[in-house]
Amino acid sequence: MQTLSALEFLQAKSSSAASYATTIIDVRSPSEFAHSHIPNAINLAVLDDEERARVGTLYRHNPFEAKLLGAGLICQNIASFLPTFLSNLGLTPAHIIRIYCARGGMRSLSLQTILHNIGYRTIRLQGGYKAYRNAVLTDLARTPNMQFFTLVGPTGSGKSELLALYEYALDIESLAKHCGSSFGAIYGTQPSVAMFENMLFTRLGELEGKKVLVEGESKKLGNLIVPKALYNAYQSAPKIYLHTPIELRIQRILGYYQHISEEFFVNAMQKIAPFMQKNFWLEAKEAFMRDDKYMVAQILLEHYYDKVYKKEVYAYRIESSNLHDALDSIRDIMARH
Repeated sequence: MQTLSALEFLQAKSSSAASYATTIIDVRSPSEFAHSHIPNAINLAVLDDEERARVGTLYRHNPFEAKLLGAGLICQNIASFLPTFLSNLGLTPAHIIRIYCARGGMRSLSLQTILHNIGYRTIRLQGGYKAYRNAVLTDLARTPNMQFFTLVGPTGSGKSELLALYEYALDIESLAKHCGSSFGAIYGTQPSVAMFENMLFTRLGELEGKKVLVEGESKKLGNLIVPKALYNAYQSAPKIYLHTPIELRIQRILGYYQHISEEFFVNAMQKIAPFMQKNFWLEAKEAFMRDDKYMVAQILLEHYYDKVYKKEVYAYRIESSNLHDALDSIRDIMARH
């Protein structure tokens, strides 16, 4: 049965003529998986949270009895879900199944042994998820191997929209589920620090060697911090300033925030109160309460965002009223480098 180091494990491909995509199975408990996991992995817990806790508690007093209990539970659980799981995913012996647990021990070895003995090609992650995380942190400490072009400009200038149009974009806000401002938490719950790092690591791997478009994010997005090497790389890259008329910026802001709740708005307004003149701050709150979202957006852009926006030194300036024309201009800039 095959085991591979973290980087080899991630790069493993099917050698069959059909070129089946490989499947990654995380056999850790649901809570371990929910906190963070290898992106695109499927959770197939061989011990649930309660069972894992029972085995762990027993192990501190009697390692042999704990292993015996764990083995029994694992066998029962695999027997109960394996046929249905394989059928639902359409997994045949032509696929390569990659398997990992926390440290590459009993949990992943148990499933690998069973799958191997019934004819599946399997690879187990040596050192488990812990080894993967070490590889992630080591890689993120290095300067990324790609050429960045960094979009800058005031709120509503179309940076996120341009990233969505470009095939080699690093959309850090999307991965962090946060726009970086006091109103930035519109995407819901942020991932854990570890999951954010895992997703960055995966996306940076996909972009290696490319000319990459990225937004000039601040170092902190909500509860998450952009790794220092990555932050320094895109902040020192050629910067492209997006100029957009205020009217279009207002319309874009309305699109972002039209469905926010009163509670969300009030909490965000409290955060920005020290940085905004009181009369404009009150006007914005009153406009929200009478459902005049257009006025809210205009006041916030003119009297908050544009006031606190850090003026950037940029190499290029383009108009971003028409996003497709703006993207053509960006491609022209990239072609010169």
